[in-house]
Amino acid sequence: MEFRTIEFKEAEPGVGLITLNRPDRLNALNLDMVEELTALFDQLRRQEQVRVLVITGEGRGFCSGADLKDERVRRDADTLFSSAAVHLVAVQKKYSDLITGMRRLPQPIIAAVNGPAAGGGMCIALASDVVIAGPPATFIASFINIGLSGGELGTTYFLPRLVGSARAAEILFTGRTVDVTEAEKIGLVSRVVEEGSLMAVALDTARIMLSKSPMGLRLTKEALNQNLTAPSLEAAIELENRNQSICCVSPEFSRAVKAFGKGK
Repeated sequence: MEFRTIEFKEAEPGVGLITLNRPDRLNALNLDMVEELTALFDQLRRQEQVRVLVITGEGRGFCSGADLKDERVRRDADTLFSSAAVHLVAVQKKYSDLITGMRRLPQPIIAAVNGPAAGGGMCIALASDVVIAGPPATFIASFINIGLSGGELGTTYFLPRLVGSARAAEILFTGRTVDVTEAEKIGLVSRVVEEGSLMAVALDTARIMLSKSPMGLRLTKEALNQNLTAPSLEAAIELENRNQSICCVSPEFSRAVKAFGKGK
């Protein structure tokens, strides 16, 4: 499938690289990009050869959020904003489906945040499994700044779990910029790397993941997703028990145990 607003390639065997490619708009999410990402995620769910994903932005930005100058939205504004019900189906759900689509992917997702991640761009980073940031990265929950609710595309779900409810509330209520130093301090990102090394570190991290068993990676993501809302410790452990028993009868486990024994 050919894309106009994004690029996708296998950076190396097993590693898919998604690049948001509207650098003149700081990779803002217009409806075309939303639909192309949705189509790509649908394809990737069925591609077992792609085992880890990296997502980044072209140019000096990661993603500046929804494109407020989207030609399609402006052209059809009278219809799209005619009622909350129309907007919900035609616009809002399309954007939010990106986030649920990311979480449903079996592949771990590494966000390589190379610049500003604002609005929906911040949400894409939050929905990733690992967030690696370079020095130019900033994070802005900008929704409240344009008259919207601060709760958008999973922010009120992910952010409190990452940084705590008090910090999340302050960030969402004020719409202020969180620089990369603060983002690392409060746990908004997994790791901050030096200038010029972002993609190298992201790909190195992907390679480490690739060295693990395919089933192990997939079931780890599944457990992390489901146990975010586990009703009890017992329920969380039951899912982990199932996953471990599945993995214990896999060829990868047998080979790993034999290799460990020889290493001794």
